[in-house]
Amino acid sequence: MAKLHHSDFNQFFTELWGADAKPFTWQCELAEKVTRPFPVSDSEAAHQTCRSEDTQSWPDAIALPTGAGKTACLDIAVFALAICARRTQSEAGSAVAAPRRIFFVVDRRIIVDAAYERARCLAHKLECARAGVLKAVADELMLMACGGRAAMSGERPLAVHSLRGGMYRSDGWVTNPLQPTIVASTVDQIGSRLLFRAYGRGSSTWPIYAGLIANDSLILLDEAHCAQPFLQTLQAVSKYRRWADEPIGRPFLPVVMSATPPLGVRSVFRDCSGEGRNPEHPLGRRQLAKKPARLADPVKPRKGRGVDTVAKEL
Repeated sequence: MAKLHHSDFNQFFTELWGADAKPFTWQCELAEKVTRPFPVSDSEAAHQTCRSEDTQSWPDAIALPTGAGKTACLDIAVFALAICARRTQSEAGSAVAAPRRIFFVVDRRIIVDAAYERARCLAHKLECARAGVLKAVADELMLMACGGRAAMSGERPLAVHSLRGGMYRSDGWVTNPLQPTIVASTVDQIGSRLLFRAYGRGSSTWPIYAGLIANDSLILLDEAHCAQPFLQTLQAVSKYRRWADEPIGRPFLPVVMSATPPLGVRSVFRDCSGEGRNPEHPLGRRQLAKKPARLADPVKPRKGRGVDTVAKEL
């Protein structure tokens, strides 16, 4: 099995999305940040695991505007998890906080659906990979899913699920806590499960959902300025986890993704490349694109037909 390196992310991205797909500089920089090992003491190395938020390599906030490609954080998280799978077994004295459950949470159903489709495509390409960095990532994830043993029927490199209202909600992601997983969800679906109140599920299952979301998990909260109460809840849960007499040594990493991250976050990742301000760069063409609007006065409705007339005009 080929050994992965943090510098392989560019190739991983290209194999995923095609030869013409190149990651933006900020995506490569974030991938390097969350996959580079950082030193720990000898006593800590003796009990080495992918550690929790006290040594997290993910920032508290990713400050990027709409259109910057933040959904690619799913690709980065999966790549980091594959590197962590090998490192936790073989490299004492280094640590990477790479949770195996990745939650992409946003209070917009249409964005949940878009994130789910990207994750589903990612999972399919990993499952079909036969060579290259993509195959190396798939092999590492499969090893995690199988708990280090031979693969069994039903296990795959990456499972993908969607949780939102107005559709069938699969609970398959709770059946195997070892399975690397992406869940795209609205705030209320994940929030209710985190707080032992899973919508439409019996109370006997509530601790299972809460335990799996609050441990070994990365929660990417997109458009966080629209979900301040949920962000405050995540921050409170992060604090409460440290109260335990014997804390679980797996990460719980809430990461805000917003052009305007909230005050008080400790570490903020920003795009310092200048690509978003360059009109000749693909990212710049997105972010500098003009979006003209005009004010249109609707025709004056005839008596008794006001709603119909205005609706037709709109």
